[in-house]
Amino acid sequence: MWPLALMLVVVAAVLTGPVGRASAAPLGTISDPGFEEQYTSAVSRPWSTEGPGFKGIDQDLGLGKTGYNNAFIRTSSRKWNAITQRVSVKSNTNYVLDGWVRTSGNYTTGYFGARNQAGKTLVQENYGKVRTPGAYQYVHVAFNSGANTSVTVFIGYVAPGADSWVQIDDVYLGSPYGNWAGYVVPSSPRNTAHSAVTGAWVEPSFPCGDSVDPDHISMWVGLDGLDHSPTESLVQIGTDANCNKRDPNTGAEILTHGAWWEVIDAGNDSGGAQPINRPVAAGDTMSASVVRRSSDPTSYVLTLSNLTRHWTQTLPVRAPHARSESAEIVAEEPGDIHGAIWPKHVSVPFSYVTVDGDPLDRYYDVVVERGRRKDTGTVYGPSSATTDDGGYSHFTLASRP
Repeated sequence: MWPLALMLVVVAAVLTGPVGRASAAPLGTISDPGFEEQYTSAVSRPWSTEGPGFKGIDQDLGLGKTGYNNAFIRTSSRKWNAITQRVSVKSNTNYVLDGWVRTSGNYTTGYFGARNQAGKTLVQENYGKVRTPGAYQYVHVAFNSGANTSVTVFIGYVAPGADSWVQIDDVYLGSPYGNWAGYVVPSSPRNTAHSAVTGAWVEPSFPCGDSVDPDHISMWVGLDGLDHSPTESLVQIGTDANCNKRDPNTGAEILTHGAWWEVIDAGNDSGGAQPINRPVAAGDTMSASVVRRSSDPTSYVLTLSNLTRHWTQTLPVRAPHARSESAEIVAEEPGDIHGAIWPKHVSVPFSYVTVDGDPLDRYYDVVVERGRRKDTGTVYGPSSATTDDGGYSHFTLASRP
């Protein structure tokens, strides 16, 4: 364990200063996910409605989470009312479904989920309790499609017999990440974007040459990688350990380490991951942060420190379209790089994790991501996060055969 005082100096300097290799999230199969293609106040295709209550589209009223529009239901009826869409899916396939809702706060009988072709509920999440007045809250479910080739996505509620409402925006259905493993923290229940994420990890070591594809894992922290749309943004910094080089004498794969940063802005990745030319080796303790400037929300400060080799790299970057609606502390298999694959066995301890200065247990709706190795089916995921007396979270990312 590295000296706490040194770690605190690094984190404090970033948080009080001027304020990958990841690809965009899988493209959702929901049509018109943000209701931006609804050209009248009435709900129209591809969306449908259920129940007798009043439903419609708020057009350019500033009520949506993003964009110009959002859908709504407003009713006092004790009958079920919902906004729905029937979506084609692949059979026997794992999916994740997520979206954002804001409610009147006087009911707890809201449900977000999917039904099968026979109308039976496959999965649903209960919503309705107000966590932060006026804030959109993140809703998220996962399911397997089974024998179905289509599902009906629904967002609805049963009113309490009094005037009530829900506003709905940014609904996405897609494949779960197979190449991320760690924690993702949506901006709900707070009604503000995230401003900072910090974390530290120990650079892993593992043997090379156990698969046709080179073993490769990246560790990073970032802001704004939750969105499933092709215009996703992501600001990130981290390190990687990979087996894509060979010993010039023996031809055997050798493990190398490196540092990097990357900015994706509204789907535009300007040059991919950019190298940081500083030394990194197995066993080194790394500390990283991404901070959104309070004086200019389009600007970010990226910081990466090697606490073992005593160097720090600070980079100012811009992402004008990023919304910082999530924070990530993850390890990743960057499969788009030379056919990379997760190491067969790996363990990476993450420590001193905070989001906006708070530990993970201060947040609702934290999403646990799990990766899967293609050739063996080995699963990669985080342990349950713990929080120490100093207010820092800790977890270990490991393979689980």
